Amino acid sequence: MNFNFKKNILKFFLLICIFFAQSAFALKLPNKIDKAIDESNFELKSIVSIYAENSKNNKILYKKNEQKLLNPASSLKALTFAASYLTLGCDYNFETALYKDKDGNLYIKLAADPDLTSNDLNNLFKSYKGNINTIYIDDSIIDKVEYPNGWMVEDVWPNSAKLSPYIINDNKVKISINRSSLATKIDIIQNDEYKFAVINELKPGKKQEYEIQRNYGENSPIITFSGTINKDETITLPVVDSKINFEVKLKKALEKNNIVYLKKFCVKKTPLKVTKVASISRSIDEVSRKILLNSNNYSSEIVFKVAGGKFKNKDYGSTADGLEMFNCIFKNIRGIDEIKITDASGVSRSNLVSTKFIVKTLKEIFKNEQLKNLYATANTGTLKDRLPFLENNLRAKTGTLMGLSTISGTLNSNSNEDIVFSIIIQNSLKRKALLKNFENKIIGILYRYY
Repeated sequence: MNFNFKKNILKFFLLICIFFAQSAFALKLPNKIDKAIDESNFELKSIVSIYAENSKNNKILYKKNEQKLLNPASSLKALTFAASYLTLGCDYNFETALYKDKDGNLYIKLAADPDLTSNDLNNLFKSYKGNINTIYIDDSIIDKVEYPNGWMVEDVWPNSAKLSPYIINDNKVKISINRSSLATKIDIIQNDEYKFAVINELKPGKKQEYEIQRNYGENSPIITFSGTINKDETITLPVVDSKINFEVKLKKALEKNNIVYLKKFCVKKTPLKVTKVASISRSIDEVSRKILLNSNNYSSEIVFKVAGGKFKNKDYGSTADGLEMFNCIFKNIRGIDEIKITDASGVSRSNLVSTKFIVKTLKEIFKNEQLKNLYATANTGTLKDRLPFLENNLRAKTGTLMGLSTISGTLNSNSNEDIVFSIIIQNSLKRKALLKNFENKIIGILYRYY
């Protein structure tokens, strides 16, 4: 028996050993996950849905309740933002621009930039010189529908700002609630340029128990503080009227730049024959951080509307346009006709998707490396203090609602295999930390045993 023959026999034997070892190791994976689910006791009263695939060879690594339609919570942002990004393009900028016409009129063309700040407005007028006839605001970028379908009472004001093309400082202001020196009364201090009309019914008490309510209808600017206060506190509240908030910040920006303007601001579309004077630009990559890393619902909905408008080639975008865009971009994903999506952020209780659909969609999304790298890795964003050993090996989006926890993403395993996965735990009364720990455990098993 010559040397080469012995060498080939040995190589063949080693390959067989490796094959059986890998097979035995692969068999451990579903058993390990089954055991983790059994030990969690979630299934006694809750729904646990898990689906995982090898993204390269489409091998199903694990599946359980993978076709059940469940609420994805903020994991939905992983899909809806991708649709927005692919529509707008990686070079898209949210450009808030200042234009001037031959009659001395200025036009502020809003871009629905969710990160626009007072400082940005100051800079927009920093280099402006000359007289001003009338200042017009072009707010045509998106519609003025304030909340998507399926949002509950606890999702709207005062917990969330109204959706609007007028965005400045997140459309939120800070208010201080302070006890008097003798603790006989409570003062509500508003230092922001935007002011609420306030009815103060707060009283000193043994507990910090108060509530904030709108008075006299949905469109009323009047709010009431009632309850008891036992310590000073500074809170952040969404503004009631985003247009007024923008205008008072705009007046402040003009004053800071020594620009005298005594007229009212008017609303008008920007004409074609105007000259750009200045602009503030923010890339879609910058805007993505709030959405994919910090799970900001407001930014997610706004960007979805903007992208929907571009998709429909319209003057303004809406949530309905965004949903049409989403269905078109992912029309080839099997099961898209069976799901239901009514918003972009995952806040809506009407959203219904399956973990299998999420995985199939993410597999397509993550083919775009630039887009994939925008998603949070371990120990960043909403994944902070989670799975630190997987930093740079994991890209994912989390989600949380009452009794619900989700995480979906892609994972490079210990054996250098690419896994796309989705986990949804629904109808659970357990603490959020327990649900997140269970997710961590499943992801750890996928990493170690495949």
